[in-house]
Amino acid sequence: MNTLQEFRLLLAEWTKLRSVRRWMITLLGAAALTVGLSVLAANGGTTDMNDNPNFVVGPDGTPVADGMQFVHQPITGDGTITVRITSLGEPPNVRPPSGGPEGAQKLPKGPWAGAGLIIKDGTRSGSSYAAVLVNPTHGVRLQSDFTTDLAGSPGGGPRWLRLTRTGEQITGYESTDGAAWRQVGTVTVPHLPQTAQIGVFVSAEPELLLQRSAGSTSLGAREVRNVATFDNLQLSTGGTGTSWHSDTVTMPRAEPEGPDGEVGKGGNQPMGSTKEADGVYTITGSGKIGPQEPPDDIVQISLIGVIAGLMALIALGVLFATSEYRRDMIRTTFMAAPRRGRVLAAKAIVLGTVVYLTALASAGTAFVIAQPMLREHGFAPPAFPKQSLTDPAVVRTLLLTAAFMAAVAVFSMAVGTLMRRSAPAITTAVVLVILPIIIGSLLPLTPTRWLMHITLAGGFATQRAKAPDATLVEPWSMVSPWAGIATVGAYTLGALALAWWQLRRRDA
Repeated sequence: MNTLQEFRLLLAEWTKLRSVRRWMITLLGAAALTVGLSVLAANGGTTDMNDNPNFVVGPDGTPVADGMQFVHQPITGDGTITVRITSLGEPPNVRPPSGGPEGAQKLPKGPWAGAGLIIKDGTRSGSSYAAVLVNPTHGVRLQSDFTTDLAGSPGGGPRWLRLTRTGEQITGYESTDGAAWRQVGTVTVPHLPQTAQIGVFVSAEPELLLQRSAGSTSLGAREVRNVATFDNLQLSTGGTGTSWHSDTVTMPRAEPEGPDGEVGKGGNQPMGSTKEADGVYTITGSGKIGPQEPPDDIVQISLIGVIAGLMALIALGVLFATSEYRRDMIRTTFMAAPRRGRVLAAKAIVLGTVVYLTALASAGTAFVIAQPMLREHGFAPPAFPKQSLTDPAVVRTLLLTAAFMAAVAVFSMAVGTLMRRSAPAITTAVVLVILPIIIGSLLPLTPTRWLMHITLAGGFATQRAKAPDATLVEPWSMVSPWAGIATVGAYTLGALALAWWQLRRRDA
């Protein structure tokens, strides 16, 4: 078949699609449902995240967590600090903390807590910093300003650490013996003032416990503590203090935590403690030092109507295939184009293209209308940065969401070709898309994650602009959009292959 014949075949399928009035109405109805439900969801959602008294932002204005026990003294200009961490772990003889839903699953912890060296703009929570630390799970890290995280060697055993300041450049080093040093990396910290606080710290990321059941999620947090032992603490140059002071850096609270204090002289705060004997420091601390964006995704909220629009597109896809069998027009089609595989391909291309363009327009419209409404209801900076159509994450989300909707429509067409009857085909396609969501809402965390990876429902992850998150009620939020669209693509190609095989072996 030459190019002209292929073009005529595509034109014939396009003519079929646009000439059936109810199909065009269904297509427009899918767009209206996508936009309408998204706008309703945006108008009904509210949050008071920006009014939370414990809310803290970092130097770039994004939400962060900043908690630790900090033993420090002032440093002006350049300097180097060195220490050896001889032990790191949970305090002995401490009763396990209570809290969290019964039977909940522990969420994995990130690299944003541990023990090490830090230079910081004072003791205010959320201020600029750079740190080299040992994390019990993720090994040595060099971190700065709640965003940069560079990996050093793995393992949480005894380690020598060194932090050197040269202007805005902070370099971290590690060593196993204090003689041979390995550079972890260098970070630029432009917000760090000429005179800053430098010293050792201990933090411990809270333990998050998640329970999923009956379409809801319960999230509990348990405060945990780490205790670390330091020796050979040396500040070579730049230090301006005469003694080390211990402070607890915490989130803002309604009442002050108490005055600063020197080591061993009443400086311990409720969340941590410091003891010193013959140059050996035993420090207990808790709290995370890192990003703390709320899991809610305002782009996903803007596109929640995709679920309703998709139901209409499933019906459209099935009818685009089954109507010719119901009217026995398929024989005429195959007489005009005997290559049945090419007919199927033409149908898929035409339907996929039309649905993709319609879905892209409706998703973009829903986003533009919903965003101002969400900001009016509390989903605004700094907790939720303002999103626009030109943001790379938003562009990716809109393109992949449209691809997801188009792929499901083509998958439905393939199912219709296989079953040749409208009602069973529509029911099958709807069940394959929706049933995993219902089941996933009832299952624990790990089975739900796997379910989203292997079913069509994982394609709803294309609506997310943020990274995967297990704490939301939507089961697809825990998989990446690329994994979701890949699964949907595999289902669609597989269904088309089966439809092509059946068309070749069965009579029209």
